[in-house]
Amino acid sequence: MKKHAQLVPIMMAVTVVLTILVAGARAAKQPSNNWSGAAAISPLLQPDPTRGSQLHDVAVNANGQAIAAWDQFTYAGSGGASIGAAVQSGGKWGAPFTISSTDGFAMSPRVAVGADGTMAVSWTYQNSAGAAKQVQVAVKPAGSTTWTTSTLAYPSVGGVSMTEFVPVAVDSFGNVTAVWLNWDGTRHLVQTATLPKGQPWSAVETLNGPEDGLYPSLAVNARGDAAVVYSISPYSAYLTGTSAQYVFRSGPAGTWSASKTISETIPSSVGYVQYPQVALDANGLATVIYSGYGIEAVRQLAGEKWTVPQSVLYTSTLSSSYTSFDLALDSAGNAVVAASIFDATINVDRASIWVSRGTPDGKWSPQQRLTDPAVPIDAYAAQAAISPDGTLAMVGWIDHYHGTVQVSKLANGVWGPLNTIGRGTAWASFQEVLALDIAFANVARATWKSAKSGTQIMAATYGR
Repeated sequence: MKKHAQLVPIMMAVTVVLTILVAGARAAKQPSNNWSGAAAISPLLQPDPTRGSQLHDVAVNANGQAIAAWDQFTYAGSGGASIGAAVQSGGKWGAPFTISSTDGFAMSPRVAVGADGTMAVSWTYQNSAGAAKQVQVAVKPAGSTTWTTSTLAYPSVGGVSMTEFVPVAVDSFGNVTAVWLNWDGTRHLVQTATLPKGQPWSAVETLNGPEDGLYPSLAVNARGDAAVVYSISPYSAYLTGTSAQYVFRSGPAGTWSASKTISETIPSSVGYVQYPQVALDANGLATVIYSGYGIEAVRQLAGEKWTVPQSVLYTSTLSSSYTSFDLALDSAGNAVVAASIFDATINVDRASIWVSRGTPDGKWSPQQRLTDPAVPIDAYAAQAAISPDGTLAMVGWIDHYHGTVQVSKLANGVWGPLNTIGRGTAWASFQEVLALDIAFANVARATWKSAKSGTQIMAATYGR
């Protein structure tokens, strides 16, 4: 498929709001919990804080180089959406800039940064008429000051109405991999392409067979092994049921495997397998979680064997729902899974954070509730992160009741006290969004939405 490249010089002054740089982008004095004070890294993005969830993402490497990106909206003329971004280096966030085009609607960013400093930002684009879509990825090679934006696919408008992300990852050598959905008029194709360092994008490959794929997740480890997991669409598989499908590539130049079913198949009359997530350890072995009978997990073992699916986070209350969940994995295969579970029981009506830890052989700890059910904490946007060497692990969330961003750190096998790292969150609980990434034993970043006086993206730095 033909791809178009567009050079975007990193001249960011055109989108800078100077007051943000002066008042917000300087980190506050380090508190005792090793987190910086919160800093505003975006302009005020829209006048009405009740609109939208303001999706965003953040990634950091072991040297403290970080990239954040976010949705930003305009009400001018017929309206529109673009992708804003900011880069952190040397402990300071640079001026925010617009990385996408400003005509039409560019939305739902994902970001990645490699050990060498290569950065990538991805998003989906739809023109103002709503008649054309594009999958776009912007890449800034290590040592460069220029972003190059490429269009990787032109999906047809249609298919399942959902938020469409373009998962993107960078290995330690600076090779970039992206995955997306392409509606061809009859089914969703799970597609991928790779940008080898110093070379053009590869040809697009389709990873799913005849089935209709949804919710793709991508993982790439340091040496360039890649894994994609997706679920069968319940809208086209109501007779056969849904399951999680796994595809693997060995190294950045390897061949993608055929898809493999790694979960149970749940009949559509009972429920669905949905929203799978994948992570890879240093040996290319995967841990996968998904929504099925609660939050379930499977672990890949040597010899291409997989453990039996196991419910690792669950609730016995029929009125409960899973508002968000996340997976993190270190290089040895130790996992952390976190979820926000809402309990609609009368006189409860709030969400709690639950966690479980997995081992490389696929065993899981009993689930643990991190937020105290005896106090009115209403926790959403669960995030999990762990350093490659496993020495730093955190779970984060947003307490909508108190308007605070909180994290808990794992120390000596015990989850520590709740630390508040920021304030000023979304207008409504279902609009809460948090991003959390850890790159080293003393390097972590968090970003979230503040909608108390207009909409802004805030950031906090852990360590260096």
